Amino acid sequence: MQKQTINTIAKRFLLGNLVAVMFILSANATTVSKNETDPSSKNVEVKYVGTTADNLFFNVKFNNETGKSFRVFVLDENGEPLFQEKYSDKLFDKRFMLKSDQDLSKLTFMIQTNNGSFKEIFDVKFSTKITAEVRSNNK
Repeated sequence: MQKQTINTIAKRFLLGNLVAVMFILSANATTVSKNETDPSSKNVEVKYVGTTADNLFFNVKFNNETGKSFRVFVLDENGEPLFQEKYSDKLFDKRFMLKSDQDLSKLTFMIQTNNGSFKEIFDVKFSTKITAEVRSNNK
């Protein structure tokens, strides 16, 4: 009887951990590029890196060959800025950590030169699925 109880507890513990991992990895993201100056440009890359229970992670790379200053914007689904900063790196590579919000379903990453000669927009649409574990205490 004791051995059966230990096996049951071990199985529930393993199942609980699997459900927790599935919850953490359940956020999906897709990016859509809208380059307004040159549709064949490969200068910018926005990549969904992953998620934790509270945060979303994205990596943004920009090959700024001219070295001129540019701005990086992160906008919510209503166009409100969540982040805005000016840079002049030739090889820009930055990881963004954003708080995950249940109501947020779209982010926009925009890179634009100060004179407007280059502008690239990435729309990131994502959905979060929550998996709940139901346990019964049958004795």
